[in-house]
Amino acid sequence: MLPYFRRYSIYVSIIAIALPVVVSTVWPLVTGQMMAASITGMVAMFALFVLGLFVGYAVFGKRADAEAEKYLAKYNDDCDPKALVDEGAKLASSIRFPCDQSGSWFMAYYAQALLDLGEVDKAKEVLSGLRASLLAAKKPVVKVGILANLLPLEEKAEGPAAAQALAQEGVRLCGEVPGAGAAQFREFFESQQKVLQAELSDNPADIARLSASIVGNDRYPMRIRVEYAWCEASAQYKLGDLAKEKECLEFVASHGGKLALAAKAKERLAKLG
Repeated sequence: MLPYFRRYSIYVSIIAIALPVVVSTVWPLVTGQMMAASITGMVAMFALFVLGLFVGYAVFGKRADAEAEKYLAKYNDDCDPKALVDEGAKLASSIRFPCDQSGSWFMAYYAQALLDLGEVDKAKEVLSGLRASLLAAKKPVVKVGILANLLPLEEKAEGPAAAQALAQEGVRLCGEVPGAGAAQFREFFESQQKVLQAELSDNPADIARLSASIVGNDRYPMRIRVEYAWCEASAQYKLGDLAKEKECLEFVASHGGKLALAAKAKERLAKLG
């Protein structure tokens, strides 16, 4: 995420330049000659510059990620899409397509928040950019990361059929990714396939069961749980279980914050009495 925070990039550059400058200033006092006057000194200056970059990226990269996560928490934890769109607008505007995996991570959530606010055209511009980023990525591990970020947005914007195709592609790509990380991605794509297949089959019992398993799992962000509680409520309505539908709607209404789903749940509850 660091390249998208200009001020942090500047700080990294300052550290990378300052370290060899400071050492080269002290060098003559110790050795009696200018640091740049010897090959050893030149190599040392270059090594210090690289070390400065490494340290700078380690420090400010974490700060950049923490700041991005703070924006996303407004949406995913507080269920406030407008807060993410407003506060993250500057960061979003600095990310150009095709972007890398870290850029797709932020922009996929940002576009979902836009959809929640009814800004469909802007969200679909981001969706198009993320699709282009997926096509532009060369390494399978990068493709898998971008695809995992893109999948929830694709479902929200284009529906379960389009998302199912992406999930299948994700499973296939995981076979080309070495290491333990591939197993985690595969688990994600396969779990999404199950949920999407239930939606496509329009089987309310399966939808209710799978949705309930997500709603009751506090490892998921609150926004995700609220969205699946709404799905479960719809499924329970089709199953004719009024009590369970109301329970799900109450969860959406009480935990949905400023999501449009919370307002819809309150309207439905008022009708149910």
